[in-house]
Amino acid sequence: MKKVKINSIEELKKYFTKYKDGFLFRGQTAHYINNNGDVNVPTSFSRHGCIPPIMFKWTHYSKAIIRAFTQLNYHEISSELSQAILQHYGWRSFYVDLTKSPQVACWFAVNQYNENNLLNMCENFEEEPIWLIHKEAKYVETNTKGHIYIVDTNILKKLNVTIYDLTELESTAGLLRFHAQQACLVGNFKDTLPFQAIIAHLEVENEILKEFYCESGIKHTSDIFPSRYEDFVLNSLLNIPWEKLPIDGPITTYQRGLGLPEYDIEFIKHLSTETALFNAYWIADNISEKHVPLIGIPFYKLPEIAYYATSENSCKLQEINQLLKTYDKFAIELDQLIKIVELNNQNEYEKGIVIEKITSDLVSISGLTIHHPGHQVSGIGTTRSWYYKIEDEQWYHIGHPEQCPCNNNLRHELHYSLLYMFNTFIKEKKIIQVGKLIFSHADIL
Repeated sequence: MKKVKINSIEELKKYFTKYKDGFLFRGQTAHYINNNGDVNVPTSFSRHGCIPPIMFKWTHYSKAIIRAFTQLNYHEISSELSQAILQHYGWRSFYVDLTKSPQVACWFAVNQYNENNLLNMCENFEEEPIWLIHKEAKYVETNTKGHIYIVDTNILKKLNVTIYDLTELESTAGLLRFHAQQACLVGNFKDTLPFQAIIAHLEVENEILKEFYCESGIKHTSDIFPSRYEDFVLNSLLNIPWEKLPIDGPITTYQRGLGLPEYDIEFIKHLSTETALFNAYWIADNISEKHVPLIGIPFYKLPEIAYYATSENSCKLQEINQLLKTYDKFAIELDQLIKIVELNNQNEYEKGIVIEKITSDLVSISGLTIHHPGHQVSGIGTTRSWYYKIEDEQWYHIGHPEQCPCNNNLRHELHYSLLYMFNTFIKEKKIIQVGKLIFSHADIL
C-alpha cells in the first residue's frame, strides 16, 4: 500500500485522476490499524454485534420499501441488498461502506459522526403532554488531517469479495441516501475489509479536503443525507409506529419502532393523528358487541417477530389442520402494529390474521386490522380474504369469487407466512399458556 501526504488541492486532484475506473474510495477522520500494523476497516456487526429480532424487523421493512417503490419481488430481494439499505439508514450489517465518488470520501474524511438521545416534549392530538426519544445524529467538522483509502475492485474480486453497487438500484421517486453518496457495499469477509485491496492511503490536510468537495457542490450534511422530504426510504422508515416505553411517571414516553439516526429532527409541538403512538393494545382483550365477526373466537397472541418470517407458498400445516378440527375460526394477534408501506399516510395497520374454515377442504385467511390514529384505537376490522385449498395437509392458494381484489399480493403472502410460523411454534411446543396462547419471546429467538 502506497502512503502519500497531500499538501495541495492540485496534488489531490492529480492522484484522483489515476483512479477513475475500477476503484472505490473511503474517507475517515482517523487512521486505524490492527495488531499487525495493517489498515483496519471493520464491519458494523464486528464492532457492535447483531440483535436478531431487530435485524428481522429492519430487514422486512427495507425489503417492503424497496418493493413498494421499485416493483422488485420482495421474496427475491437478496439479504445483501436489504442489508445495504439497513446500513445506510442506521442499522448494522456484515458489510463495509465505500463510495464511487472521491468527493464524498473527502467529505467523510473531514466530518466526524456523533449521536446522542434527544428528549422532546410535545403533545398528542388531544393536547396531552408526551415525551419522544430521538436518536439525534450529526456530523461535525474536524480540524485534523483526513484519510482517504483507495480500494482496487479487481483485488476485491480476486479475494472473492462481493461488491454491491447501490447506484444501480433505480428510482424516480426522489433522492435516496445511497444515491447521494454514490455508495457501494463490499462484503462476505469475516470482520474487516481485506487490507490487500487498499492500494493507497492519502493523508490530506483538512482545508484541502473541504475545498475539493465544496467545488462539487457538497456543502451541507443534507447534500450527503437527503431529508425525509426528498428520500422516500427515510420517510417510510420514520412512519413506522412509535412504541411506549415501560417507564413509570406522569408523562408517557415513546421511542421509535426502529431507532434510526435522525439528521433533520423537527420539533413538532402538536402531533397529528398520522403519528401512531402505540401502547400495548390487544384486540383480544377488547372485543365488544360491535365486533360481531370476532366475538367468541379464540385469539392466539404472538410477538411481532413472527410476522417477519417467510415461508414457501404452499407447505404442510398439520398443526393448523388439527386446530381446525376444533375451531372453525380463530385469530392470531401480534403484540405490535405492522405498518403497510403503501398506506403511507393512513391510520390502518396490520395486527394479525383471521383463519376461517369454509368447507372441509377450503379455508380463508384475512388480515386482522386496527385503525390507530395517534395514541388511540378508533376501529378494528378484517381485510378481504385469500382462499386456500387443502390437499394432503398442504394449503394451495386458489382463485375465488370473493377473493380480495387488492393488487398488494405481498400483504396476503405475509399473512400465510405468519400462519406457517404459528404452525411451527405449535409443533415445537413453544407455548407457555393454553387457551389464549401466548408465546415466549425468549423461546422464539
